[in-house]
Amino acid sequence: MTAVEGNIQVNGKDYQCECTYDGDSQYNVQVRNGKKVVANYKISAGSEGEVLESARAHFAADVELRNVQG
Repeated sequence: MTAVEGNIQVNGKDYQCECTYDGDSQYNVQVRNGKKVVANYKISAGSEGEVLESARAHFAADVELRNVQG
């Protein structure tokens, strides 16, 4: 199983993002603020290089819509 980790920034705040590949271009995404998990997603990405940007866009939209507390 492939894992991609990195930092993403939304509204000036830094978050840690861990994405694990589970097949069929699907990634399980966990967004953390320190040790606190603030969001979990399943997203599609064409490659490992795209997954962090896709996760950032998804999380940013949820923060903007107030579906999650950042």
